[in-house]
Amino acid sequence: MHEKRYPKGYFISHGMVVGLPLGIPIGIVLDMIAIGPLIGLAFGAGIGTYLEKKKNPNPLQLAPEDEIQRKRIILALSGFFLLGILAFIALLMMTDGM
Repeated sequence: MHEKRYPKGYFISHGMVVGLPLGIPIGIVLDMIAIGPLIGLAFGAGIGTYLEKKKNPNPLQLAPEDEIQRKRIILALSGFFLLGILAFIALLMMTDGM
């Protein structure tokens, strides 16, 4: 039987996408709304890494152009995420001062 192959990082990205919304309720329960999505991302990345090793031992290699595009997207999303965290901290500091 022919085993289906996926691109490199396929299961990791899907795990993170599933983990993010699952982490939001965790953050609400822990009364740390900003930390919940981080917990979900870490949890999803861990599960995605496990699935990547188990179900995708011989991944399809990306073309160099696709690899560069993927790195740019990750960098842009990381920047937006960092700006969101900084804005959240600034709002917390403004409300604590009043």
